[in-house]
Amino acid sequence: MIVCALLAVPAVALKASNLLYGPWVHNVDEHGFCVLWVTEEPSLDYVEIAPDDGSAFEAKGRPRYYESVNGRRVMGRYHCVRIDGLDPGTSYRYRIVGKVLTDDSNPYRLIFGHLRKISGKENCTVRTLDASAQECRFSVLNDIHFNDKRFTELAAPIDLDKTDFLVLNGDIVSYAQNIDSVAKHTFAPIAAQAAHLPIVYARGNHEGRGTDFYKVRDLFPTPTGEFWYSFRQGPAAFIVLDGGEDKPDDSHEYAGTADYDAYRARETQWLQEAVKDPSFVSAPVKICIIHIPTVAYKSSWYSQLWITEHWAPILEQAGIDLMLSAHHHKWICSEAGSDGKGYPLLVNSNAERMDVAVTASGIEVKTYKADGSLSHEWSKAK
Repeated sequence: MIVCALLAVPAVALKASNLLYGPWVHNVDEHGFCVLWVTEEPSLDYVEIAPDDGSAFEAKGRPRYYESVNGRRVMGRYHCVRIDGLDPGTSYRYRIVGKVLTDDSNPYRLIFGHLRKISGKENCTVRTLDASAQECRFSVLNDIHFNDKRFTELAAPIDLDKTDFLVLNGDIVSYAQNIDSVAKHTFAPIAAQAAHLPIVYARGNHEGRGTDFYKVRDLFPTPTGEFWYSFRQGPAAFIVLDGGEDKPDDSHEYAGTADYDAYRARETQWLQEAVKDPSFVSAPVKICIIHIPTVAYKSSWYSQLWITEHWAPILEQAGIDLMLSAHHHKWICSEAGSDGKGYPLLVNSNAERMDVAVTASGIEVKTYKADGSLSHEWSKAK
């Protein structure tokens, strides 16, 4: 869990530190994590890390981690640093240090501003995942479509001390015309939560739209480098999938730019192998997260029918216990044996937050409206 008071400070303080959005943590596993942030001006930054043992960060020199390409550190506004070699289920402190690039016109004489901490006086902490944990708890939000107010209201009641991570299950924005806008509307409305909880991201069909669609992946690094990946926390193994766009590739709305059938075919090959991974096979509980659900209705659009035909049999044979989806903007409970698949599937509303608790003995799901009232309950015993 991330603990950081940074994003609660006034906007003036953020500008003074050059920090615009973040930090947030993604791609957490048992041995490391990625720290991401956006600066207002191009800068040369790095991350320092220390044990979460109560000692002063300045008690001694701390290891530094850089974002480097082919042996040279990267300068820019969008930053992603990977920290590896850590212990499972262990809390670590980190902080970001950097300096603004003021003049790079001469390749032999780069000019920078003063070196300074940009992650505030409070040090953030993040806990690595732990496959031996006794439970896994997380919350799910989806289909926000630039509605910052609703996003903030739904996230506000999340119990940060009892939540392992936050799932963003697609369509947080309606298009990715400008990557700054995507970062702003994805992280600013949930600043308090993103500063405490690692993000697990499943791309929606809308995030594939707009000029900067190809830059969205840089905000959410994954173990595979794709929008499909897997991970394990405690008794639960997760498969995250991307159904792509919802209409056929030759739809006039895509103006000849869509190539999702080939994309999903590659994803299918990966999925066939991912469900054989020992970490997934050995998990007491198996969960699939995907924006577009695998349910076959008469009114279903192309990609929903495609993934139901091609992916539902693989997931059913792999023995998944639950699929968590979005896309339809309403609550749907499709039990095992219905709608073209042999496992239960829950679709979360765009106006509710889903809280999920997993133990080796089963799954409990509750959804809540923005006012805190309970909307739906669902459970499955193992």
